[in-house]
Amino acid sequence: MASETWRERIPIFTGRAWAFGPDVAAALIVPAGRALEGAPETHLFTAVDPAFPTRVQRGDFVVGGEFGAGTVDDAPVRALGGAGIAAAIACSFDATFADLALAFGLPALEVNEALVIHTGARLRVDLEGSRVVNLSSGDRYPIRNLTEAMLERLRRRDA
Repeated sequence: MASETWRERIPIFTGRAWAFGPDVAAALIVPAGRALEGAPETHLFTAVDPAFPTRVQRGDFVVGGEFGAGTVDDAPVRALGGAGIAAAIACSFDATFADLALAFGLPALEVNEALVIHTGARLRVDLEGSRVVNLSSGDRYPIRNLTEAMLERLRRRDA
């Protein structure tokens, strides 16, 4: 019998989508000057929706077009992680935001069709299968930026 290395799979995430439009700048994620005031998740998207931190639930997803522009520190990623966001889904990510997200274990998933996902949609994200399924519409969207190295880092996060 051949010895086979078994690796732990990343769980499939299911949650609600929160869509923030085509341009989700870092200052919208955590308003400038608020990042150092207490836990950054208490200011998450308050520039757009002051009640957002009380309405978001662990395991939810944030969705946008261009995501994280102007990221200069880890406050936006820490705020998302602190709120229990399972993943950020966007057409593209600011390179600094994407690097910090990976370092903190937050999947930053590039999906061409991100802008068709609306707030309230139920999503299932299968990182190992490299796809997002919109359970509300039945649509399936391929994740285009997952590499094996990225998956390995995310697997270690869950270990």
